Amino acid sequence: MGDSRAVTLLGSYGLFAGLSLLVAARPELAPHAFPAFAIPLLWSDLRRDADSPAVLTFLATVAGAIMAARTSDLGARAGIAVGVAGLWALAAALSTHRGRQAADERALLLEQMSLQDAIRDGERDLKYYKGYEETVGSETRLRRDMADAAKSLSGTMDGAEVQARLVAVLAARFPRARLEVVPGAGGDPLLLAAARRRGPVLVKDARQESELVPGARFASAVAVPFKVMGHPAGFVKLESDEAGAFGADDVKAADLFATMAALSLENIALYENVHRQATHDALTQLYSHRAFQQRLQEEVLRSGRAQTPLSLIMCDVDHFKRYNDSYGHQAGDHLLRTLSGLLASFARPVDFVARYGGEEFAVILPNFARDEAVRLAELMRARVAAEPFVFQGAPTRATMSFGVASFPQDATTASQIVRSADEKLYRAKDGGRDRVVG
Repeated sequence: MGDSRAVTLLGSYGLFAGLSLLVAARPELAPHAFPAFAIPLLWSDLRRDADSPAVLTFLATVAGAIMAARTSDLGARAGIAVGVAGLWALAAALSTHRGRQAADERALLLEQMSLQDAIRDGERDLKYYKGYEETVGSETRLRRDMADAAKSLSGTMDGAEVQARLVAVLAARFPRARLEVVPGAGGDPLLLAAARRRGPVLVKDARQESELVPGARFASAVAVPFKVMGHPAGFVKLESDEAGAFGADDVKAADLFATMAALSLENIALYENVHRQATHDALTQLYSHRAFQQRLQEEVLRSGRAQTPLSLIMCDVDHFKRYNDSYGHQAGDHLLRTLSGLLASFARPVDFVARYGGEEFAVILPNFARDEAVRLAELMRARVAAEPFVFQGAPTRATMSFGVASFPQDATTASQIVRSADEKLYRAKDGGRDRVVG
């Protein structure tokens, strides 16, 4: 990428310099040679250099003004003026073309990301359903309503939605019953009996089983406890004002529905745990480098669409190796964990704090201008410098250096903004450390 950039700049400014020398040596050729200044602009646009056309147009305008001032021929001045106007028109047309092209590329990228998300969601749902079929067994497949319930409960990855769908499935299966899904037994005798038995409880006639459910406000009832990840998660409770409204098959159905919901909730919990391990750093519990790269790409696209600022803070522990050598690696780990908490304490809910690698951290700040980001980085720096970092009862000291870059002033892509912030971070270190460069 660097070689391509060098070729573009060398070609553009080389052509511009050659033309400038030509008209300087032969002023009488200026009106005829001036349109050739469009060649460097077209070359820069062909090489997809967004900055050079504007710079070259400005330089050509300056050169045209100088050439017009050096000649007294009104026709030559008019020719130069027309050439300058033509260059500005060409630069405007190229800028419009690049803008449309960039918008098309962004739209294509967003569509691609949407399709990838849809594919991932489909694969996840398919994997869950296959695992569910193997777990539930042949009894589920005996009844069509059981299969419909399975499809309904497996069609979401949200815990609250699983509970809502469980209620809907129970309501369809037991249309005349009063039903509840409750998180705990409380003082309910029926639910306490199910908790003691660690299994379903069927009351066919509350009047004949008053010792089990004293003061019952129902004639018959079913209570089914269910667990998620081995821990009690709640109860399914069915009541009716008719004695004998529920039988053994109803208990099996309610138990199976509760089991399906529990499996769905376990799947959600496992997915969230795996997802967290994949996106968070094990030591600091901040977001990982991979999650940072993905989020930064998304935020740059979002800022580009909304025309809002975006800032990135890169920071690094000063002399971290010396700190480890002085206090030990356990102290170094403790320092990184403490620093993670300090940096995260400055973040808003929309901000993104990540461990970039080693002792280096990154903070993505949506809708944050560079000046604001520099001030925030200075607050972070001062807070870190003032922290005692007590380890095993003894205070230690550490400082951090910060580099701040912003979109679109410093960069227009995710890789460029990282490179810009990293360069400023190293300038802060070269400048004496414990400082902010923005």
